[in-house]
Amino acid sequence: MSYQPYLIANYATGLDRQLQPWLGVDDAFYELFDGYVYRGVTNKRDGYSGFANGSKSTYVESRLVHKVTAEAYGTGSGITGPYLHTAANIPVARGSVVITAGAQSARDNSNGVFVTTPAGGTGSINYTTGQMSVTFNAAVAGAVPITVTYNYHQGLPVMGIMRFYPNLSTNIPELIVADTTFVNRYDRATDRFVDITPPFTIIPPFSGYTGTYQDFWSWVNYADPTFNPRLLFSNGAAGDVIQQWDGTTVTNYAYTSGTITTLNARQMFEFQDRLILFQTTENGTFFPRRIRISGFGTNCDNFDLSAPGAGFIDIPDNTFFFGAAFNRDDLMFFTESSTWLLKYTGNDVKPFILKKVDGSRGSKAAFSVISYLNRTMAASPRGLIIVDGYTVSRMDEVLPDFAYNSINNNEFQSCFSGFIDEDRDVYMMYPSKGDVRPALVAEGSSDRILVSNFEEDVYSIYRLPLSCMGNFEVTNTITWADLTPEKGFANWDDLAAKYQSWNAFPYSKAVPIALGGGHKGEVWKLTENEIQDNPQPIRAITIVDQWNIQVTTDWNNYEVGDYIFFTAVQGMTQVNDKQGVIQSIDTPFNVFTVKMSVETTDFDPYTTGGTASRVIPFSVLSKKFNPFVSTDSKVKCGWIYFYVTCTATTLKHEEIIDEVPTQVPDTPFLMVDVFMNDYKDPTTSSFTYKIDLSASSIDIENFTEEKKWVKIWINQVGKFLQFRLHNTQAGTKIQIQAMMPGFAPAGRLIS
Repeated sequence: MSYQPYLIANYATGLDRQLQPWLGVDDAFYELFDGYVYRGVTNKRDGYSGFANGSKSTYVESRLVHKVTAEAYGTGSGITGPYLHTAANIPVARGSVVITAGAQSARDNSNGVFVTTPAGGTGSINYTTGQMSVTFNAAVAGAVPITVTYNYHQGLPVMGIMRFYPNLSTNIPELIVADTTFVNRYDRATDRFVDITPPFTIIPPFSGYTGTYQDFWSWVNYADPTFNPRLLFSNGAAGDVIQQWDGTTVTNYAYTSGTITTLNARQMFEFQDRLILFQTTENGTFFPRRIRISGFGTNCDNFDLSAPGAGFIDIPDNTFFFGAAFNRDDLMFFTESSTWLLKYTGNDVKPFILKKVDGSRGSKAAFSVISYLNRTMAASPRGLIIVDGYTVSRMDEVLPDFAYNSINNNEFQSCFSGFIDEDRDVYMMYPSKGDVRPALVAEGSSDRILVSNFEEDVYSIYRLPLSCMGNFEVTNTITWADLTPEKGFANWDDLAAKYQSWNAFPYSKAVPIALGGGHKGEVWKLTENEIQDNPQPIRAITIVDQWNIQVTTDWNNYEVGDYIFFTAVQGMTQVNDKQGVIQSIDTPFNVFTVKMSVETTDFDPYTTGGTASRVIPFSVLSKKFNPFVSTDSKVKCGWIYFYVTCTATTLKHEEIIDEVPTQVPDTPFLMVDVFMNDYKDPTTSSFTYKIDLSASSIDIENFTEEKKWVKIWINQVGKFLQFRLHNTQAGTKIQIQAMMPGFAPAGRLIS
């Protein structure tokens, strides 16, 4: 049989569900998970890792902390020996703990065991029950109160990643990150987060801000009347008020008003030297359509009518305000049903007017609104829209009904948008509909990301559980002095496990980076030069049975079914450079069971060190193919060529070379599932093929050192044929340049 080559190249469509799968364009993907299309090539996405890991101090988890100081848990009057004190039910988790009684002190090293200091003591913390036990090295003379100061991880969702510019002459930002209850500052000197929350109640239960998982923080750098820099931030939650950070303390925003005693807002902006507040809560009363405007200059904090131009505008709309962003010189905002502009008039008495752009399309997620490259996007259950400042159009024509079918409509306010400028990508985090939600993500919280490339107008979906995003610029540099055993770098394997390559060092000077906030207080550095996701230090490994091991790491966001890659483990070295799949996860989420691809019975005992990381689960699904349907014929696929670029996998296996056991790299593979008719039909036949991407697999002349053609034989017949390409090999970076199936007609569609 003679097969007709069917070249599919120059990928430019990406995720496309505009038409039925058999009517779509040839290069379209009906599914595109954890990959993207750019400049004609289909790629596996980059990984992510923790941002603030204490690499310039002691190791800490990359999560927000809350600092607690509690006194008078007991006294040591008349004690002549070691003093033992147990305080039950103190809600602590991994962090830094300092205990003092007179001159005695002890410090936790984040593993639950105190480090002995010359005048101090030892102790331990049960991080599940919160029970703390302390034994001092010397007697505690007299009735000395015992003071316990510790940082612990609340595990609350990150709701705001903000930049504060404390010195306009240097323009070096300070990173401020807040969850629903507490606020942290990133300390560049120690590479860790520090609690700067105002002094709420310090005795359990620890009170703080009252926002929920949908009350994101809006923020703006807005100098005071004497030009001192300030960061203002608000969450719109009833009971809370606008906050300000001046570089030293967080306090309530000190505004001027003779009538407003408490003030909060859903979103805030600086516009022509004035503070603009959208959807305010004033004196406990909620104003869902209000725009509150301050004065300017020395009156920039004054909201009274005595300040020129100060006052408010109530949007003439029957639906609530749902998000705003600048579009060129105007402030574009949305109600649930309409699109508006707040335009500057140049008149100090009446500085702004409203202009309606469109009365039929709006938003339902305030923080889905984002402007990028002079276009503003917004999301609602009616669809995703894009505005150029003049006209409103649907941006999801290639994804019809995506907002309705793929997003949990009851939780639409969880959507949050951010951008990664180096990739020209806009990320919209959203809570998915259906049963695909990861176990650690609460109902209603975002677990997936719709990625829109604004340069090529293509889409893809990343399966990452983030709550919000922000941007930052790092200015400090990792030095050799920072890479010590005490800081987690005992050898070269530890260094390689953390950074992968020299290009992956995350602290080069003035490098712009994108940060993602997680649902348990994590802060991730996104799209860096990582070949895996979320590398975490290993704390323990035990053998469960012939194929399974139990692994304890620091807190992670791994899920059942994830492939986990191991490296730099000491003692149980047989697990290094191998991967397995998670079978189960314990409640704390940092203890999980992994089924390995090799038998575990001969593994040596674990001693120390090592890194576990999540393999990126790249997967794409093509359209349905049958170029002969118009002639009433089924299609037969004899073979498929793939033109690919592939780096070698980091996986290794043992071979006997010259009678010596040697660890050699695994062969990189691309897996291909072939579906006849419809992959969703349970009666559909399917077959899986493994494409060897090593140099020895070349069937056609190798055109360059980087790209090559590979071939598999299919010999399958169907009314339609559909292909899923996927890879879950650690370290494998795949780029698909083209595919070329060989098709031939094969009998009538209906016999």
